[in-house]
Amino acid sequence: MNENDNTYESGVNEEQEVAQLNSIITNQNAVAKVQAILAKQRSQPSLSECEDCGEDIPEQRRLAMRGITRCIYCQGLHERKQKGL
Repeated sequence: MNENDNTYESGVNEEQEVAQLNSIITNQNAVAKVQAILAKQRSQPSLSECEDCGEDIPEQRRLAMRGITRCIYCQGLHERKQKGL
């Protein structure tokens, strides 16, 4: 192995490290965004009726998580639509 091989390997390793760091930063930003959305949601009172179907949201659900706006059924539909399912 000569000196040029080490330089190439070092360059590849550095590129991989930079790519990994960029991926970590992207993931951290995504997590921070979700945390901010959840914090905002939790700062709001829960609705007593589902914003989609108008059915009552059970008190236990409203107390378990602040900021609830949908019944369990409609929340499930909403999440599946967001995922494109």
